[in-house]
Amino acid sequence: MKTPKLAYVVEDDRITAAITELIAKKDLRCRTVKTFGNGQLAFDQLAITVQSGGAEVPDLILLDLNMPLMDGWEFLDALGELTLSKQVCVFILTSSIHPDDMAKATHYQQVKGYFSKPLDKPNVSRMQTLLKEVGGYQYAGR
Repeated sequence: MKTPKLAYVVEDDRITAAITELIAKKDLRCRTVKTFGNGQLAFDQLAITVQSGGAEVPDLILLDLNMPLMDGWEFLDALGELTLSKQVCVFILTSSIHPDDMAKATHYQQVKGYFSKPLDKPNVSRMQTLLKEVGGYQYAGR
């Protein structure tokens, strides 16, 4: 069964990051999850990965919008400048329900879903459906 090998959780709140990591492992069946406290840390890791040949480019990025140093929007802008070895699926996870943020997210090619925190079962099921459509991942029995 094809499942995401690597996911990044980019979230400054430690409790939310821990919960999101558990969901990524259990429900989205990501084999490895790396957690970053802000967009700059995640981007730096991704840039190093790209420079070294891209073997560890994540399949999925679960991205908060409001963070210190580099917020989610700045991360998405920087991500768009990288030449990645494969398609990366980005799900925005945010407490913002502002229509402007939702509309802005549609302008980023990598963003495949916009989800409000905290995640609930219907949103996790929607993530699974989107991952099936975008990446061909399989979630049998869910």
